Amino acid sequence: NITVKNLNLHNNSHGILLVNTTNSKILNNTANLNGYEGISLHYYSSNNSLTNNTANSNSWNGIYLGSSSNNFLTNNTANSNSYGIYLGSSSNNFLTNNTANSNSYDGIYLDKFSSNNTLTNNTANSNSNYIIIFGVIVLIIAAYYFFVMRKKKKGKEESK
Repeated sequence: NITVKNLNLHNNSHGILLVNTTNSKILNNTANLNGYEGISLHYYSSNNSLTNNTANSNSWNGIYLGSSSNNFLTNNTANSNSYGIYLGSSSNNFLTNNTANSNSYDGIYLDKFSSNNTLTNNTANSNSNYIIIFGVIVLIIAAYYFFVMRKKKKGKEESK
């Protein structure tokens, strides 16, 4: 039940790091030029929301979820990092309206131990590696049971 709001965090090891944290909110923060991740949720962090954050030019990942589940990432920007948004061993997360451009490796990356993640209306351009799936550019390596949503012409969402 932590709220991290309206901070500018630059030139640290981690911008924002939450470990084993539940029901917390990370809102309207800027975490740039950090030595590791801009924003990180580690080790069983769940039911957290990351909304309207910017994590650019960090050495590793803009936003990282490690062994974390049931988190909501909405309207975040992660540009010019090694990885934009990286999910490692993380399941049942929701990524909506995020942007991950110009990252050295992948815009959005789900490792082989990440499952049941839902990605809706995310954008990833000009990254080194990616696969385009229904308008979302994402690299998925052996991720299981994921859904990518897109709008149909009649306004209904379709899962594939």
